[in-house]
Amino acid sequence: MPRSFLLAFLFLLCGSVLLAEDGLDIPSQPADILSRYCIDCHHKDVQEGDVSLQIKKIEWSQPSNRELWERVLMVCDQGLMPPADMPQPTSEERATLRKWLDATLLEQTPIGGTLPRRLSKAEYESTIRKLCLMPEFKLPPGFPNDNEFHGFKNVGQGLILSPQLMQSYTQVTELVADEIFPPEKADVPIRTWQTGPDDLVISFSAASVKDGALRLASRSRSIMRSCTWPSRIEISNSGVYRISVNASTFRPQADADSEKPAPMTLEVRARDVTANNRSSIETFRLLKTLVITQESPETFIFEADLYEGETLLFQWADAPIDHRGEKLAALFRSRFEEEPRFLAAWQQTVLGPTGTRARNVNPLRGRNGYEVMRRHYADESLDLSQATMDSPRTKKLLEVISSDGNARCLGDCLAHDYFAHGPAMELHEVKVEGPHSLIEDPIEQRRRERRIELMGMRKEGQSMKAAGEEMLQRFLPNAFRKPVDQKTVDAYLALANQHWEQGYSFHDGMHLAVRTALISPAFLYRSLGAGEFDDYDLASRLSYFLTQEPPDEELMRLAAEDQLSEPEVLRKETLRLIPNTSVAPFVQSFTRQWLKTKLLDEIMPDPAFHFSPEEVELARREVEVHFSFILRENRRMTDFIDPDFIYTTPNFAINNYGMQDEKLVRLVKQDAKFGDQPRRISIQRGGRFGGLLGQSGIMMATANGVDTQPVLRGVWVLENILGITPPEPPQNVPALTPDTNGATTPRELLAAHTQEQSCAVCHRQIDPLGFMLENFDPVGRWREKWPGTEAEIDPSGVLPDGTQMQDVQDFKKWLLENIDQFSQCLSEKLMTYATGRVPNYAERAEIARIVKENHQQGNRFRDLLLALINSETFRTK
Repeated sequence: MPRSFLLAFLFLLCGSVLLAEDGLDIPSQPADILSRYCIDCHHKDVQEGDVSLQIKKIEWSQPSNRELWERVLMVCDQGLMPPADMPQPTSEERATLRKWLDATLLEQTPIGGTLPRRLSKAEYESTIRKLCLMPEFKLPPGFPNDNEFHGFKNVGQGLILSPQLMQSYTQVTELVADEIFPPEKADVPIRTWQTGPDDLVISFSAASVKDGALRLASRSRSIMRSCTWPSRIEISNSGVYRISVNASTFRPQADADSEKPAPMTLEVRARDVTANNRSSIETFRLLKTLVITQESPETFIFEADLYEGETLLFQWADAPIDHRGEKLAALFRSRFEEEPRFLAAWQQTVLGPTGTRARNVNPLRGRNGYEVMRRHYADESLDLSQATMDSPRTKKLLEVISSDGNARCLGDCLAHDYFAHGPAMELHEVKVEGPHSLIEDPIEQRRRERRIELMGMRKEGQSMKAAGEEMLQRFLPNAFRKPVDQKTVDAYLALANQHWEQGYSFHDGMHLAVRTALISPAFLYRSLGAGEFDDYDLASRLSYFLTQEPPDEELMRLAAEDQLSEPEVLRKETLRLIPNTSVAPFVQSFTRQWLKTKLLDEIMPDPAFHFSPEEVELARREVEVHFSFILRENRRMTDFIDPDFIYTTPNFAINNYGMQDEKLVRLVKQDAKFGDQPRRISIQRGGRFGGLLGQSGIMMATANGVDTQPVLRGVWVLENILGITPPEPPQNVPALTPDTNGATTPRELLAAHTQEQSCAVCHRQIDPLGFMLENFDPVGRWREKWPGTEAEIDPSGVLPDGTQMQDVQDFKKWLLENIDQFSQCLSEKLMTYATGRVPNYAERAEIARIVKENHQQGNRFRDLLLALINSETFRTK
């Protein structure tokens, strides 16, 4: 293969010509080896891969130099250099070079070095929620996403601060400051809204406009079946409003006692315009109960509090039609008793001509059903022989009506009879005038209470400057996640004071100070500035790692007392913060980035797989619950690879994983609901399914929803199970195209592809790992043949260390025997996510020691995490 390709990867980010003017001398033995095997291609004049090794000294303080020599050590260890067609060093020479590089890199590589680390998008959102006591806060649509670096979106090197992001921060801080110190309202002019029947909403068959009035006939808990509301009235300022309702009765029933027309009760409520139309009537405030007694329009005037974002809601509270099954059946029964022809028409409408069984009543909903019933009613040949209350047809009809589901449809249908013939309530006009005075609504009350809890309260007679200083002394340490000195407080106070001197209100000045603090580097960044990594920095790192939130009061207290860095205290706090549920932000955020299950949001399985969106989400949940369970229960590291359990629904276990457990199958047959409930299911170790290499979510994330991709899966295993980052493919090499005539399976296709010299070396590492998973289709089901062919899938291959394997079960066995390699990989991923930097050579060596010690002490996951958090790598800036 071309030497320039591999070296371009190996020395990526270096682009180096190492200068020989400063630094430490290269000892004679390593220098001789480099001269004999490397200098021909990497001297000052040739520099293949933009690398020259023709030097005598190395300046180890330069990070790019350390990275270069780490990669020299890597290619030496893996035998990737020199190229196969060049003279090769002996094993003793490789050992000499390795020993020198290992010792020197450990000595010359300092622990630490996280770049200034901005809060990630997710951390920023959660910090605003926690700091500003706004648990429902969400970033606005279009807020910029973070860049991914080394697989994660919270690594300092990828967290750039672009002009677009800064603009978004500014916009968000305006919104947040408005919630803490809302702008004071100017004088609000009184205005009048006036609406008639045509501007009142008709939802389903809740209302109908007849003869210039809107008629109501139903009552229900659901507002969409019984209520109306103005379509063009929305209150913009909370206050006291004068409300005028012009209403009348239409053909009211006679009162049972007095034989006079029965009064009708109209409830007037306040409805949030954003409320769901399926909301229950009890959700909304009752403003006034009106008793309507006249058949001619009469006007009712009253005053009521209306809040910003509200409109009016009207319901006839004692309407004859009640959509509950038993109530509606009772109404129909009374109507049937009064008029047999009405009964016969409904028998024909609902039961059909034979009357033996009910038809689907959904098409009878509303006016459609009413027109069908009226045609039967008007038919002179209508059969009245069964129109008695004791006939089987009548009993069957009432049984159908009494079902709540049917009652909703048939009640909508019956309403049109009342709209046409009464009794019904009529609305003619609605007026709203105001506000006559402003009031504090519940939202404003919550804002005031939030402000007091967050900032404190200005005392009576206290100057703006004194009150502002007290509030900033309280707010800024929480915002910056560490103590602030008086100089910092004074700087923000000066901003507010300038505002006050220009005639702005106290709230306006504090609004400016708060929003300025929320775009300060001290808020947006963690562990910013010079100095040692102190207990406050440790509190932030620990909290954002395990909770994705800023440190709580207990962490801040321990940091203030310089206790958090004490190993036992740190262990106790870590145990307190380790999440115990699979929906915790740490579990979801880390696993979705590490294992790439975040990609499931973008994958739509081919319809041929009959794989629903709910199953896609279940597949991802399996991964997260698996991780969470191993962490919570402190299970062995081997349970990531070959556990004795899976977490899924019984139906998914049977249908997707092919489990044939007789007890499980029997329980599913006995109870359909049992099959759809996620649960822990025991399995035998050593099988195809179970663990990261047998989960549907992993197989979906490493496919494209249509077919499998062995290269993608192989790269995934290298990076996320074995901890090996393969090189990027060389430029200008087409994907799977060279000399592939006659290839019929993915294995044959890749075999033809890797005839290209520039592809072969890397594919020897990647392809066996990808083919090992080819028995899993794009949604994780087991298969024996390549799709579209009769060719048997061949999952066998050779691992990078020369181990022969026949299938995924062999690979699992190999991983169990070499579990520390997986543990090292997972530990480095955890440390990258936690510290915001990719572990360097010295840090990886510390991690390796921790992994080895943890293995000797039981090899349990939570113990490993505790040790990593107590490491120098975690506790260094």
